[in-house]
Order: sequence, then structure tokens, then C-alpha cells
Amino acid sequence: MKALFASCSLLALVCAAPAGAQTPLSGYADAFIQQYRRPDPKVDYTITVRDGDRAAYFVELRIANPPNPARLVIPNWAPGAYRLMDSGKNIAGVTASTAAGDALPVTNDSEISWTVDTKGAVGIVVRYSAAVRDSVQWRRPNNRWFLRATSGIIDGPRTYMYLDGWKLAPAYVTFRLPAGWRIGTGLVPTTDSSTYWAPSYDVLIDSPVLVGRFLSYRFTAAGVPHRAVVDLGGGGQTTRAARVFVDMLRRISETAIGIFGNAPYKDYTYIFVGGRGGGLEHLNSTTIGVSADVLAQRPAGAEAVSAHEFFHTWNVKRIRPVELGPFDYERPVRTLNLWVSEGVTEYYTEVVLVRSGLNTPGDFARHLGDAIGNHRGSAARLVVSPERSSWTVWDSPEVNDSYTISYYLQGELLGFLLDLAIRDSTGNAKSLDDVMRHLFDHFAGERGFTSEDLRGAIRAAAGPDLQDFWRRYVSGTTEIPWDDYLKAAGWSVRFSEEPAPDARIGTITPTVQGGRWRAAAVPGSAAQAAGLVTGDELVRVNGRDILDGGDVTAVLRGVPSGGPVTVHVIRAGQPVTIRFTAGTYRRVRAVLTDLPDQTDRMRRIRAGILTGGGGGR
Repeated sequence: MKALFASCSLLALVCAAPAGAQTPLSGYADAFIQQYRRPDPKVDYTITVRDGDRAAYFVELRIANPPNPARLVIPNWAPGAYRLMDSGKNIAGVTASTAAGDALPVTNDSEISWTVDTKGAVGIVVRYSAAVRDSVQWRRPNNRWFLRATSGIIDGPRTYMYLDGWKLAPAYVTFRLPAGWRIGTGLVPTTDSSTYWAPSYDVLIDSPVLVGRFLSYRFTAAGVPHRAVVDLGGGGQTTRAARVFVDMLRRISETAIGIFGNAPYKDYTYIFVGGRGGGLEHLNSTTIGVSADVLAQRPAGAEAVSAHEFFHTWNVKRIRPVELGPFDYERPVRTLNLWVSEGVTEYYTEVVLVRSGLNTPGDFARHLGDAIGNHRGSAARLVVSPERSSWTVWDSPEVNDSYTISYYLQGELLGFLLDLAIRDSTGNAKSLDDVMRHLFDHFAGERGFTSEDLRGAIRAAAGPDLQDFWRRYVSGTTEIPWDDYLKAAGWSVRFSEEPAPDARIGTITPTVQGGRWRAAAVPGSAAQAAGLVTGDELVRVNGRDILDGGDVTAVLRGVPSGGPVTVHVIRAGQPVTIRFTAGTYRRVRAVLTDLPDQTDRMRRIRAGILTGGGGGR
């Protein structure tokens, strides 16, 4: 993601086509009347990046008609990132005054909230700064929240306080930035190029903002305007891969839109930062952090994360578990269905990549084979169900006896199995695509879906009753009989074991945003035998500072059997050093192979998965 991209004009990709179909208005007047009452509170924001000062974003709220008292809250978690953020620690210097400048009392009434005694004022002004207080971490580019000399990302949940009781009120936000800085966001622009609008607080904080010196590419997908804004550090470099990069995004966008039939937005913004972080989905945008080298020279390295986050535009941002919206930002929100929202999205990542032609059918089979192998190689598969791993995402691994397994992995494979089962039971007349469309038609509005709604959607869209499937593989931990499902598409799985160096250390995301990544002690591993405990906070491994799970993978990849490993962790607030010698273990491999006698039915089902054929509309 360094500045290695030519301008959009060189690519002749300026969008000119009309937007796709949108949700109809409920009435004639909805098109031109802003739906709120004149006496209601109105909150507008100004975000300032001061010249020569990158210590924080400086925030000003102007509140007309405030209640008294006025309680302001900074969210303690962000949709899509299921861990607490200790957001209050990032807020400093909270003051309040009347519009005339008279000071008002402010009480810090919890770790994440402040109450203003408005003294009956018809308008108040609240000011504060928002930043990670570790200056090194604050300047480090990532896909969530940072500020450096040339650019930054404004993360809504950690930047904008909300007026308690009024999250549904619309708001304007104005950006005061250094000269030459631009704005990239999914927020609604206004005639003032520095001011944007959001219909509610939820939409405001779900619209991250890239500010600074960055590159921009516009293109159309299925007749809808899209763009990618790319922050590579403001170095003014050029790239040899711009056309490949934009073509990749167009293919992903068109393929995913094709599954549902239309785009649920009027425009979409991909926000890329040359840094760490992976991706996070939003209503009409995504923020993606991958290495600058990948974006500059090897855009294929960003295909999977781009496809995953874009598919979330439907699955989780609109098709959502009933618990995930309207949001309670002050405390954890639990659901049994993250395996659907994240894991099934992971399955569709592979579907989108193969249907778009970015991956081959062989790539698809290899990836699903690898996923099956990873699942079979995890002892936790027989202990922690997909529903359980979804429900306990907020908890320490101890609640599952220190067994950890990813609901991404579990849900990806369940999505694959459901697609196979539906196509098999209907002769390829229906598929998981039909289920996703049914969910979008019925559970993408005011109310999300329950587990029973999901099973009902499968029955309604595709026919089969999968109650026994649910009991065994979704709520339960029964070993999956892979070939019983794979044979429908002419596949079989071949498992094998091979010797591999045992320097295994799994990783778990931090308990709070910005905290240390934690260790997952793999049962039976050399690290566990040496004393590594699941939940240990990782500091260094073999001399490498651990910033995220990728650092652990990178440093241990080159350790041979018999090689030394030194791990520095924090346990119960105290430093602990663990030393061990890498051993050898039997690594499970899985490969999807073709059945020797392929029937026409098998070929049709496989082609349906890989190309989108079969299924209804």
C-alpha cells in the first residue's frame, strides 16, 4: 500500500453509470422531509487535525436543544470487532460550555461516559481529544485508528461520543485538516467539501474516514459507483499493478452483487492502508490493512481480505443476528451465530474468488482441503461447537477449558456442507445462494435473524429440514463425515499425517482493542509442555516483538525440529520467560480428490458451486 498507484484518469475508470436498485421509500414525503422534530436535540461534530500536531484528533460537539443532564458516551466496542476497547482511556480533556462560552460542570460518571449539567442552555459545546496514548502505536499505520505525519484513519467508535438516548438523530461532521489533505469515506458528502452527513449515530460510527495524502481510483461494478482510496504513506510513488488492483476489486464487487441481484448502497468505498490490521466491514465501505508491498506489486495478496470484507456488505451488515442491532455500545453483546456472520462469509470469500476468475477451481479445492485439514487437526473441534465458539468470543479461553477454535473456520466449513447438502437434496435446483437471498429479503431490515429463523430460511428457500445437521454439527461437536457430503460434487477427502517441527503457538486476539495478543497453548505441543498457558500475553518470541498474530507465525515458521524457542509473556501482570526446544509432531493434511466415477449430477453440482449455476432466483 505505498504510493505506488497511478491516478484514476490514467485507467479510464471514471464511473458514469447510474446506481443499482435501492430499497424503496415508505412514502412520498420521505424523499424530501428529514424525519425529526424541531425540538429534538441535534448533534454536529468537528474533527480537527492540527498543523504540526499528530498527538490526537481534536473533537468538538455542538448540541442544540440538549437534555439536562446530557450524558455523553464513547462506545466500548465496535461492531465487527468483538472485544472491548477500554475506549475511555483514549479520551482526554473533556470540557463543556454554553454556546456563549460559559463553562459547564462535567462529571466523569463511568469509564466511558460523561454527564454535562447544561443549566438549561439551549445549546452546548463539548470538546475533547481522542488518541491512543502510546505515541509509537498511535503513529503506526493500520486499518482501524491512527494518525501520522501524512495521513490517518478516524475510527468512529473511538472518536465520536454519542448523546445518550439520541443515537437515531442525524448529524453533520466537519473535518479541519492540514493543507493538501483529502477525505475518503462512505459518509454522504455535502456542498461543503469538508462536511459530511450521516442519518444516525450508528451510520456515523460505521463510516470510517481516511484523511491525508492518498491515491484514489474510481470504477463501476454492476452499474454502481465504487472507488478505492489507498494510503501508502504519501511518498508519491507509482505502481506497476494499478490496473490489476482495480480489476481485482471490480471482479469481486460484480461477483458478490451478482449473488444477491443488486447492491444495497448507492456507492461503495474500499479504504486501503499500507500497514497491519486485516479488514473490518462497514455499511458502504471497508478498511483493509495489508503490507504496502502486496498492494504495490502483488495485489493478489489482498484478494481474500477484500472479498471477505465486501461480502460482509450483505452478511452481517444487513443480514445480521437479531442481537447485533440496534447496538448496545456499553457492554458485550452475545450471539450464537457468529459462525454464520463471519464463517459463512469466509466460505463465500472462496466462492467469490473462484466465480470471479481470480482463483481457479483447483485453488478452491486446495483451500477447502486445507480448511478441512486444519479442522481435523484441532482437538477443540470435538469440544467447542460453532455456537459455543460464537457465544464465548468475549470470554477468556478458560470458559472452554482452554480449548480454542475459530468460528471463522467452523462456519466456513459448515457453509460448504450446507451448500453441498442443499444442492444434493434439490438436484442442484437450489443452493446456499438461495438461502442468503431469502435472509436478505426477510432479515436485513428492522429485525435480524434467530437460529430458528436461519433454519426456517433453509426450509423456505431450499427445502431440506436440517434439524439433525444442526444438532450434530452446529450445536454439537460430532465428528463430521466429510465424504457423505463431498460425494455430491464428486469429491472425496484424503487425510494424511506428516512429520513437522513442533514450535506451535496459537494466537488469540487481545482482550481489549490495542492490547497484547495472547497465546493459545496447543494441546500436546512442546510449548504447552514447557509451561505456556492459553491466555498468556505475548511480548516477544525469539527476540521479535509481537504486534499481532502474524509476527508469531513469521518467527516460528523458520524454526526447525530441535531449534530453540524463547517466549516472553505477561501472566497475571508479571513477566514470564518460557524456553523450549522444538520437537516433532504429526501434522494433519487434507486433500480434496475427484471420485473416480463422476456422474452428470456430480458435475452439475460442482459446476454450480464454482460458477453460480443452478439454484433459483
